[in-house]
Amino acid sequence: MNSSLRTPIMNEFRFPNPSNRWSMLLLLLLFSVSLQNCSTSEMENSEPEELIKMVNVETEVLSPEPFNSFLRLVGTVETSDDVQLSAEVSGRVLTHVVREGQRVRKGQTILRIDDAKLSQEVARLEAMVAQSETTWNRVQTLYEEENIGSEIDYLTTKYAFDQNKSALASLLVDLENTEIIAPFNGVVETIFVEEGEMVAPGMPAIRLIGAEQFVISAGVPARYANVVELGDRVDVWFDTQVQDTLAGTIVYVANSIDPSNRTFKIDIRLPSGQSYYKVDMIANLRLNTLSLDQAVVVSEEFVYSKDDGYVMYVKGTNSEGKDIARERKVELGPSFKTEVVINQGLVPGDEIITIGSAFLNEGVRINVVNSTGPVLAFD
Repeated sequence: MNSSLRTPIMNEFRFPNPSNRWSMLLLLLLFSVSLQNCSTSEMENSEPEELIKMVNVETEVLSPEPFNSFLRLVGTVETSDDVQLSAEVSGRVLTHVVREGQRVRKGQTILRIDDAKLSQEVARLEAMVAQSETTWNRVQTLYEEENIGSEIDYLTTKYAFDQNKSALASLLVDLENTEIIAPFNGVVETIFVEEGEMVAPGMPAIRLIGAEQFVISAGVPARYANVVELGDRVDVWFDTQVQDTLAGTIVYVANSIDPSNRTFKIDIRLPSGQSYYKVDMIANLRLNTLSLDQAVVVSEEFVYSKDDGYVMYVKGTNSEGKDIARERKVELGPSFKTEVVINQGLVPGDEIITIGSAFLNEGVRINVVNSTGPVLAFD
């Protein structure tokens, strides 16, 4: 056959040259990847995977427990007897019988004022009293027994005698007051006048502090007026003293409110026989304002504000028996520090969700774990 009569489709097959073999392999590889992608897409469309949100949490079973709340106050140490003794007569300070810081007994002389001038005046008045008494006796005898003399003379001599006696008695009192006497057992805190200094009536001379009984005075906010009562126990401690906490007792509760700071005054008696109490020391006080024997108490960090109320989360189960979070509305009661009483919404035996509760809503799946490590929410 003539070679010129062959059509193009009848050409003989020929192998590609070696330079085209790598091109053929690349085409086969791309075709294989395309088939795998199509297969994967068809499997995902036929069997979709369900995504479930779950939170790792820790729980706690509620049980009734005691609840106590306290009020912290700052008070000032005072003593039942703290007075300034003043001079009652004019004169020169003669001597200090005691020194500052010395303990004295009731009735003991603390300071003497020069009484020389008063003594002379007493002697003069004693002579006048004697003279007026003699005159009165004579006039009385003549007038009453012999009817001699007038009634005016009789009354004049009588009143003169009475006035001189009263003046002498007053002067004797002043003479006694030249000594300043301790009105109670105590310690001489301050002597305000020096020996040789002139004093006048009402001028402060000695500060005397009673050492028998100390109290702490403090102001309690008015809102606790129905809580604080006589006889209540108060814990007391001092920042400046290395001592254990003391137990004091409320011995006075004021019946009025101070309008300047809206507080009422209380006094707490301190144990007697202690030497380290000082007047005007600052004391720390702790008053028990509420005690409940049985209460549902939780940490306020697991209580959340929602819709003008408060909620907590407890462990529950869904229809499939899976653990989920249940949202409970709660009514809060009194609180102290980080603890709060639940009045309504929870009961003993409820298993509340603690760690991890911040990630929850109603119905969220939970996984209860014992770990105290970081809690993660994942999808």
